[in-house]
Amino acid sequence: MRIGIGSHVRLHYTLKDEQGGILYASSEPVEFVVGQGDVLPAFEAAIMAMAAGEKRTFTLKPEEAFGPYQPAWVFRISRKQFENVSEPIQPGQVLLLTTAEGDTLQVYVLDVDEETIEVDANHPLAGHTLTYTVEILSVE
Repeated sequence: MRIGIGSHVRLHYTLKDEQGGILYASSEPVEFVVGQGDVLPAFEAAIMAMAAGEKRTFTLKPEEAFGPYQPAWVFRISRKQFENVSEPIQPGQVLLLTTAEGDTLQVYVLDVDEETIEVDANHPLAGHTLTYTVEILSVE
């Protein structure tokens, strides 16, 4: 059976950055249904029509993956917004913010000073060209 919209797919994959460094290698099979929006659309397109047992390597440009890096998405927020947080906020930490529209925004802490916290709302892989090596285990 070949992969199509609605297929239940089990696969292993390795993700590499522009320099060939491994960012992720699945140790357990990854499962999803094609067309439900659980994986990148360009990833789904790249594995379309593959069958169990097939392997493929493909590269996604930033626009196809997690988008270009947006410098405007790096900003400072007041530490007063986190007065009720008991643990100290530190660089590298992930915070969840609520936008004026009520949406949740995941940000990464870059820097902390006495009055503000510098955060980055870009996905960690934004702006990167990514290479996937995929092995299809099963297609149902």
